[in-house]
Amino acid sequence: MTDTDLWNAFRRGDRSAFRQIYDLYARDLFNYAYKITDDRELIEDVIHDLFLDLWNAKHLSETNSIKFYLFAALRKKLATVRKINAHRFEKEAEALDIAEVEVSIENELIDQEVRQQLIQQLHRSYQLLTDRQQQALNLRFYMHFSNEEIAQIMGVNYQSACKFIYTGLKALRETVRILSLLVGFTTWHMLSGF
Repeated sequence: MTDTDLWNAFRRGDRSAFRQIYDLYARDLFNYAYKITDDRELIEDVIHDLFLDLWNAKHLSETNSIKFYLFAALRKKLATVRKINAHRFEKEAEALDIAEVEVSIENELIDQEVRQQLIQQLHRSYQLLTDRQQQALNLRFYMHFSNEEIAQIMGVNYQSACKFIYTGLKALRETVRILSLLVGFTTWHMLSGF
């Protein structure tokens, strides 16, 4: 039976002709498609869809070469599927980029809020220090005086000036430590959605 006879028998609805075409060309189609892509699952799906489309087609054109017809149809189908997959991949990547930007912005806003809360709490804690502690810390960290100079300015001995600085810093560090624990817990809650 010639290609034309086999094809025409299939076009008339002959199941055995369809089966014979499949048996004759499925392996060659697979080998051809494998040179285009190494995605075996994709190739099998496309070949399956190709033969399903052929079987369900209402009007098929005549051909002198079934092989040429099938190879051309397979190449077209593969190109379409690859284009769709590439477009889907681009959309997914774009969505991920947008999501990453949104998460990044959200994280930045959370960080800013956390820093602002920390500064406000440190300011409140600073206000709770004794006048002498505040004065000693101000002279040391804002005016950049040495401990000896602070003692002289405040009219106290060296050990007292050091004690004011040490106890003031200790109180502020404790505030920062507690806030860090609370902020970490709160941030974790916000990010995890609990």
